Amino acid sequence: MSGPPDVPPSSAGPSTAAPPEGDPGIPSEPGDPGASPTPFGPSLRLTESVSPDPVIAGARSVYALTVTNTGDQDANDVVVEDVLDPNTTPGSLPDGCSLDRRTVTCGGPGLTIPAGRSVTYELPISTDPALSDGTPLTNRARVTAPNAARDATELTTQAVTRADVELLKSAPPSAAQDDVITYTLTVTNHGPSQATDVTVHDRTRQAIAERPAECPGGGPTLSCPIGRLAPKESRTLTFTVTPRSSGGVVENCATVRTGDRERRTADNRSCADTVIEPAAAPSGTPRRRGRDADERRDRHEDVRGEHPGEPAAFGAGDVPPPAHHDTRELPMTGTSVWMLGLGIAVLLSIGLLVRYFSRRDEHGPGC
Repeated sequence: MSGPPDVPPSSAGPSTAAPPEGDPGIPSEPGDPGASPTPFGPSLRLTESVSPDPVIAGARSVYALTVTNTGDQDANDVVVEDVLDPNTTPGSLPDGCSLDRRTVTCGGPGLTIPAGRSVTYELPISTDPALSDGTPLTNRARVTAPNAARDATELTTQAVTRADVELLKSAPPSAAQDDVITYTLTVTNHGPSQATDVTVHDRTRQAIAERPAECPGGGPTLSCPIGRLAPKESRTLTFTVTPRSSGGVVENCATVRTGDRERRTADNRSCADTVIEPAAAPSGTPRRRGRDADERRDRHEDVRGEHPGEPAAFGAGDVPPPAHHDTRELPMTGTSVWMLGLGIAVLLSIGLLVRYFSRRDEHGPGC
């Protein structure tokens, strides 16, 4: 049993004409007025995307709305509407877009999308920095035109947290042996997300003299639960320790951690060193040395005049003393005694010779 003859499909594209009664599945014969092609008209399709995906809490994202006319006629007076998630805030909108509460409207009267063409609107959106990691964000959008069927789409993404907590520790470069050392800890969240469960930990290995109120407990270790830090927020902690060493360098490091994922952790640790200077030795200089210096200074001033820098006051014919006379004269040494004895012996010899020759002259040459 043979079936109906094969009829080649029409190459003019789909037809909107109704088939003859009684043969709903058989196309019209060529040349039939009902076979003339009828245009589809405009057909709008709406797609939406976000970058980055997932969205970073506290950072700016861009939602892209793209309307494509897949029909064979122009779409006129096209309107695109996007209802934002309550946890997001729009930034500067592109031309042709306006904001009413939480709905962004783009296009409207005068916007024509030709057949086969597309129009894209990029909406800058900021996300609440206090969102918890994994919070869902939903945007609902639709497109309408008077001569085209409407289309709608829904985009759901997640918010992830990315904080950057930095710790800086400072201390004096040096301290005396009996002094306390004052440390300062500064914690800053560089964002963009809020940091939660922020805790500073400092194992000082020294006796803590005074600790901050944020750091309860005792002993040589500080544990300071700060809690939340908003983007660009800082907290400062100050405490003092009594060094146990009598000299050398006191090394101290502190760390900070959070309950969220961070963009980087290289700045979560900070150290500060302080040199402990030993106590000065007691002075053993005798008081006599000071009096000797005073006496030398007095003699020096007697020679030079009443006022410092004044030339020496010498009388006529006086010879100024040698330079070494400005200092205290040295005591007589063994060499000086020997010279004195030799001089006395020479004088005695001369005296004896003089006496001998004097007696000889008195008694004559025969004596």
